[in-house]
Amino acid sequence: MSAAPLVSVCVPTYNGAEFLDACLDSVLGQELSDIEVLIGDDRSIDDTLAIARRRSDPRLRILPFHERAGMARNWSRTLLEARGKYVALVAQDDLLAPAWGVRLAGLLEDHPEASFAFGHRAFGMTDERSRAIVGHFFESSYPAQLERFYARIGTVVSPATMVEMAMEHRFELNLTGEPSFNLLRRDHAAIREGYHSELRQMLDWEFATRFFADAPILHCPEVLGTYRIHVAGSTVGNSALTTQYGDYARLIDLVLQRFAGLLSRTHVEALRAVRLEREQMLLGHARNLAVHAEALEKEREELRAETRELTAHARTLETERDELLVNVRHLEQTVRRIRSQPVYRALCKIKDVFSARRLDG
Repeated sequence: MSAAPLVSVCVPTYNGAEFLDACLDSVLGQELSDIEVLIGDDRSIDDTLAIARRRSDPRLRILPFHERAGMARNWSRTLLEARGKYVALVAQDDLLAPAWGVRLAGLLEDHPEASFAFGHRAFGMTDERSRAIVGHFFESSYPAQLERFYARIGTVVSPATMVEMAMEHRFELNLTGEPSFNLLRRDHAAIREGYHSELRQMLDWEFATRFFADAPILHCPEVLGTYRIHVAGSTVGNSALTTQYGDYARLIDLVLQRFAGLLSRTHVEALRAVRLEREQMLLGHARNLAVHAEALEKEREELRAETRELTAHARTLETERDELLVNVRHLEQTVRRIRSQPVYRALCKIKDVFSARRLDG
């Protein structure tokens, strides 16, 4: 086996044919050449694997997993296949800047006390439907909140500082960004543990919190790529309130355990209060959904009743039509019999004679 690379870039895929080529271009075009790239495919049914296999780059390893695992488990098992000193999980639809690897690996090399480095990223909306659903957050609100965070930290960010910054948003805001713009030390316990399989939208932020629970993390103040947001992506798909509230309640439980030594009583009370608030909101949302579902069920029953009535009416009309058709056939047969009689033909001749005399007269 060849020597382990400095950086392993893991690209978990599932039906990513539309964006994968551009993503791989950006990964394989890194200024840092000492990398391996792993494609961990979760049984895609589109051309994802064919697109990956068209490339002959020796740094590329393709892992066509035989079991459909879902996002969190596929992320985790792909990371476990990495051999590099540092490992990153890059989404199949994101783009990395050429200096991504150089900057983040350089930080980790210079600071052996840290196991997590993160950089800035741009947000790219690829369609108007995504913009309508999450555009305000990703194009206005979130960037403004991140800029305030970036302005208050340096290169090395201590656990206490991260907790302080995270508590300003009650741990609800992902301050370190999506996995594509993070680089991790592979021997950290979180890599072996993997991503939390019960989380859907906050699993990357929960994963990041494990790295600053008892050690500093590293901040690169450069834009290291583009997080692409599209209608088929998880960000739009997980935007429903039930997903957000459910994830947040689980996250707070983990935070209260993980950061017990860094959280003041005021912090704990605030987190418990907001967790309770989100639970109540979730219950309220669930009740609203139940009421809406009940109303829809009532409408469906009414439509079914109307459909039954219309079907019965249609059958009545069909019966009447069939009866009319039978009567028409009887009349046609009667007409044919009359026309075939000698008396009818004689009467027709008499009619023709009288008609001709009227014309002559």
